Amino acid sequence: MKLPLIALLLLIHFSSFAQSVNDYQYVIIPEKYDFAKNIDEYQLNSLTQFLFNKYGFDSYRVRDEKPLGLTNGSCEALYADVESTSNYIVSRLKVVLRDCKGEIVYISEQGKSKHKDFKKSYHEALRNAFASIEELKYAYNGKSQENAKPEETVTSTEQEVEIVEEVITPTKEEIVVAIEEQEVVEESLSIVGKYQSADGFYTLVVAEDNLTIFEGNKKIGTAITNDNKAYEVLTTQFNGKGYFKNNTFIVDRVVKGIGVVQMIFSKK
Repeated sequence: MKLPLIALLLLIHFSSFAQSVNDYQYVIIPEKYDFAKNIDEYQLNSLTQFLFNKYGFDSYRVRDEKPLGLTNGSCEALYADVESTSNYIVSRLKVVLRDCKGEIVYISEQGKSKHKDFKKSYHEALRNAFASIEELKYAYNGKSQENAKPEETVTSTEQEVEIVEEVITPTKEEIVVAIEEQEVVEESLSIVGKYQSADGFYTLVVAEDNLTIFEGNKKIGTAITNDNKAYEVLTTQFNGKGYFKNNTFIVDRVVKGIGVVQMIFSKK
């Protein structure tokens, strides 16, 4: 009697995961996992993207060009991570999917491998972990996390009000005042503050024209400029060209063997 009950509980467990995963249209994959030393080490990040696409997901790396409206941090997407409890004998990997708030939506079964070659061992362990993701039979159900809004309560009034549309043409003086007010608003917008990288490793601190980059609490570099538009980013971890755009600071860096990779720092 116990075995059928356990099987039923496991079926309900996986069904609930599948349902929640199916609510999301995209998967975003980082450029580097916490246990790795380098970007796309052993090509694990590339393999992760390949396997998600293989099993029906629409996945993108952080640096990839994305569909219109999809940005890093969007609630339309799940955010993938691979966690390792490996040692020199056995590679052990799990795939974790989180929503835009950092809440865990799905954890795969642990994939293992005892292959002596590190790269082959990690690849085999990751493919074994994806076996449970394959079993989800993922299919996006059309729900939108970002556009889901609570129903608005409409209050009716007893007295009917006739609405008359009136076209009002502003005077030249009103136009001038509006332009001046807009300029004041734009000037008041400040880039000063803290910006967090998409992978969470780095922080950019902007104090007037002084841009400092940290890894955790350790200062690793600066960004300098002559015109407040284009910045030369120089750190012990990466170098590149930077610029501000829509409350973000974007660094175009060249990674050997990959090409140009965009690092996006979002304002806190």
